[in-house]
Amino acid sequence: MKRLPVRRVASNLSVACLFALALAGHALPAQGQAVNQADEIKTPAIQIAADPAADQPKGILPIPDYGGDIWNRSDLTGDWGGKRTEWANKGVQVGLESLFWAGSVVDGGLSDESESGINLTYKMKLDLMRAGILPGALIDFRAETRYGSNTNPHSGTTQPNFTASLPPVDYNDLQRDADFTITNLSYTQFLSERFGAFLGKLDLFENGDLNEFASGRGRTQFHNYNLNFGAPTLLVPASTLGVGGLYLPNKHVTLSSTLLSGTDCSFNNCFHDLDDSGRIWANAAMFQYRLGGLPGGANVNGLYFFDTDFTNLGTLAIIPGDGVVGPVTSTTDESWLAVFSFWQYLSAKEAGEGPLDLTNQRPDLVGWGVFGRLSFADEDTNPFKTSLSVGIGGRGVIPTRPNDVFGVGYFYNDIFSDRFTGQLGFEGHSQGGEAFYNLAITPAARISANLQYLSASLQDVDDATVLSGRFHLSF
Repeated sequence: MKRLPVRRVASNLSVACLFALALAGHALPAQGQAVNQADEIKTPAIQIAADPAADQPKGILPIPDYGGDIWNRSDLTGDWGGKRTEWANKGVQVGLESLFWAGSVVDGGLSDESESGINLTYKMKLDLMRAGILPGALIDFRAETRYGSNTNPHSGTTQPNFTASLPPVDYNDLQRDADFTITNLSYTQFLSERFGAFLGKLDLFENGDLNEFASGRGRTQFHNYNLNFGAPTLLVPASTLGVGGLYLPNKHVTLSSTLLSGTDCSFNNCFHDLDDSGRIWANAAMFQYRLGGLPGGANVNGLYFFDTDFTNLGTLAIIPGDGVVGPVTSTTDESWLAVFSFWQYLSAKEAGEGPLDLTNQRPDLVGWGVFGRLSFADEDTNPFKTSLSVGIGGRGVIPTRPNDVFGVGYFYNDIFSDRFTGQLGFEGHSQGGEAFYNLAITPAARISANLQYLSASLQDVDDATVLSGRFHLSF
């Protein structure tokens, strides 16, 4: 695939400020609430509360329900003879996820290659409040191992079609293997039930633009980058240093502001070349509401990039006879982008009253609804003027399979035709569609099939049909 001649355009990244929204999605439970991702509808109300047992200390995180037989529990290995619950009661929660993938460009594109790989994700959360060390304090650790390759270079598009296979991300080599790399190590301090602050190495790829029907890092819902994020977010690092704050005026609204380094450090400690790519100021607002008694939500995100050098796309030139990008005659040190997204249930069973958990990578309710995402960017520095995606998604459309998830989506990207096409070999737009079905073998074991039809972003390349599958396990 041709490399776009713009700073970090190949960086397949998430919206930076959504780390803060992910924290909100993991907000504190109501008193005594247990979490079972297999069947329960979570209510992430912000409350620091004690468990019913008199001798149980207060904590930030709820105690997960690790029980049940292998066909009903949310983690394949269960409670480890009670040890897992014992550790959680002392403030330590650990988890392991594996994702196997395989895909092939079955028609069109640059080549009809088949690729496969695996990602292992290691998680640990230390609830320092429940451990009796420090009220309102939480440490969140995430590391990953990745081996294999994907179909992204073969489809002839400028955006990845296989999002789940990307992290941990190396922007110089998107197929790079990773033996073990820490992508998140953060500290969060809640100052009250409404205010919190956080800092550390932040995994911005964690949950994407949080959406009930179109997010989840490409693991359990849509594969295509455009149906998890807005295309202009290709300038945002996947893992970097940051500091920010949260304000939660009520259980339905989350506001956040985050200052980030623009340098990605998925594969290093973040202090190497920290200021090379400038800084990012990210602001976000997340709302949940009821429309006709059914849950819905919307996100508004704005990012401002500064203190760095962006190529002015209007100054790109071709050296006659060489067929390559010529000298850049102008740069700018600022850029911006904005993303608006929404989701709305149109039919649902047992809708409940509280807000839904948008971080569990699947719809909470048995039912279906619609989603949309609209992005805008600075046309002087970002090749994607606008990005639009729409679709439907849901869970349990087959009555006997209440935990199966499905989705159908369409996306369209406007690539600056007067700046980035013709002499550089790009089409003026890109578009495509995807359909997937995620089969829950058990709550802890899920297999899915995805079909995509993608218009070529490169001239003289046929449109691509991509068939892929995933097998996701939670241990």
